[in-house]
Formats: sequence, structure tokens, C-alpha cells
Amino acid sequence: MNRKLKLIVAALALVAAVFLVMYVLSEGSKREVKNVVITYIDVLKKAHLESNASLMNKLTSEWQLKKIDSYIALNLKNRRIVSGNLEEISFREISVKDDIATVVTTERWIWSYVDPATGKRVSEVFDEINGSTYHMKKSEGHWIVDNIISSVIEKGEG
Repeated sequence: MNRKLKLIVAALALVAAVFLVMYVLSEGSKREVKNVVITYIDVLKKAHLESNASLMNKLTSEWQLKKIDSYIALNLKNRRIVSGNLEEISFREISVKDDIATVVTTERWIWSYVDPATGKRVSEVFDEINGSTYHMKKSEGHWIVDNIISSVIEKGEG
């Protein structure tokens, strides 16, 4: 009887250890994709200011890079670039399954268009809260942003 009890306790401890390892690995993956989103945002701000989409090469899929490049080109055609700051970010949901991840955020941005030659503002200042969903995938061992769906939830007093 004593041996059976020890065996049951050992089995339960093993199961608990396996679940703990799975949880720790899952949280590590979630933290990793969260950090990629933060890095993506930081580099994207710089890419817009420098009108250089290629800064995003290692952080995005080819599809997403083309979207960024097209938007930068459109803005340059209109003699403007985006200058903005992410004031707040809230991570609403992070799911990771194998080599696919989805990150849902709420982001408060204060931004405007500026003249690329002078750096002077050429639009009103926008204060917006956006809901964004980052679709990510693993490529060559690291996470990249494959697509973003974003919409304005609320406009503030710019």
C-alpha cells in the first residue's frame, strides 16, 4: 500500500512538473512576441522619419514590408512624413501556437505629418487610440510581423 501511494505521488509530481514546464515555455514565447511588437513599433517610427522601409527588413514579412514602403512612398509624394509617438500600449491578448502568433493591443498615438525637408508640421496633431492586431510568424528561427490590422477606436483632443 505504501509503495502504491509513493508511486501515485511521484506520478502526480511528474505531471505537475510537465505542466509547469509547458506554462513557463508558453509564457516565454508570449514575452518574446510581445518584445517583437515593441521593437517593431520603435523601428517603424524610425523608418517613417528616415523614409527608409528597409529598416524593417528583419522584423517583417515581404508582404508587410511592401505595405510600409508603399505608405512611405505615398507620403513622400505628398511631401510629408509621419512623425509620432506611442504614448501607451496595452497588450489585450497574446496567443502563440507553434510558429504562428497573434498579438492584440490598444495603442495611444500622438502623431502628425511633417515636411521631410524642414521637419515642420504640415497637419494637425492627431491623438488617437487604435486597436491593433499583429499577425506574426516564425521565419528562420525568429518572429516577424506578417500583417497588421489596425483601426481608430477613439480620437482625442489633438
